[in-house]
Amino acid sequence: MRNFAKLFYACVFFVSGSMSLLAENPSNDTNDGINPTEVVEKVYKSPIGTWEYTVDDVPYEYSVGVLIITKEKEEYKVVVKANYNTLTASEVKVNENNVNFSVYIDGGKVQVSLQVKDDIINGNANSTEGTFSLKGKRNKS
Repeated sequence: MRNFAKLFYACVFFVSGSMSLLAENPSNDTNDGINPTEVVEKVYKSPIGTWEYTVDDVPYEYSVGVLIITKEKEEYKVVVKANYNTLTASEVKVNENNVNFSVYIDGGKVQVSLQVKDDIINGNANSTEGTFSLKGKRNKS
């Protein structure tokens, strides 16, 4: 119990001595010119994230799925999850709010072109079977 009291008083001493370090210093701008609103807008408009999508006029097993768009260093990657398969896209190109990539489904190449606007994606999937409309929304969970 005696050591506990010493430990307690030592903690109180260090905390009270550190309180001045926690005080805001108005002459020191901690944001370094970063506007939080701009950061939120960039993240909100970014294609990076998980997207639940639907495709019209295709076989049922390919009509719904999930796109996962990530960025490692300066390279974007797209993973497509559909019909219990996980497919890695190739030829991934992202230009502001446009995302283009290719993926092989049942041995055939499908070229996907998407436009991101806020939490919505719209675009087309082109294959030898035709052009199909793709739409989706960002999964926020």
